Amino acid sequence: MAAPPPRPAPVPAGHGAAVLVEAPRRLYADAAEGVAPQGGWLVLADMPPEADGRHGEPFAGDAGRLLDNMLRALKLHEGGTPVHLMRLHRGVASGQPGGPRALDEAFAEHAAALAPRLVLAMGPLAAQGLMQSGEPLGKLRGRVGQAAQLAGVPVVATYHPAYLLRNPVDKGRAWADLCLAAAQQPEAG
Repeated sequence: MAAPPPRPAPVPAGHGAAVLVEAPRRLYADAAEGVAPQGGWLVLADMPPEADGRHGEPFAGDAGRLLDNMLRALKLHEGGTPVHLMRLHRGVASGQPGGPRALDEAFAEHAAALAPRLVLAMGPLAAQGLMQSGEPLGKLRGRVGQAAQLAGVPVVATYHPAYLLRNPVDKGRAWADLCLAAAQQPEAG
């Protein structure tokens, strides 16, 4: 069996094209009536470009269903803990209201408003950008890290759901990452 071709080295945030982040959106808002939007989980996820360079809807199709199943397995859909999703990608900032903005500027602003107790970084761009590291995702996942922008807030890196659909052998590792993340979040009381 031939060895796979070498992969290009990851480019940490701040090198090459700008890393852009879009405004957060609350997941499971129906179940969260009366629950403050602060203090829960912030899911920061890579959004790879479509073939034509656009960025599609956050987690549409099978990847969306897998993300939902992952969060439901941790009972986050019940609404006791707020969960917000922010997507990020490489590109050029549009400058339009509600459009993507640079990671450092926008993430710090949104994170301050949401005051998450935990950040789940899904994909290499999210993990490397938050942890300010050039290490591959495989070395960043499986442990609790810190985001320079959020003093004291744990960050757990894991695989993106779209990656897991292509590489189901890593679903067990992703589940271990989710369990590690859940262990960082104190029970709502």
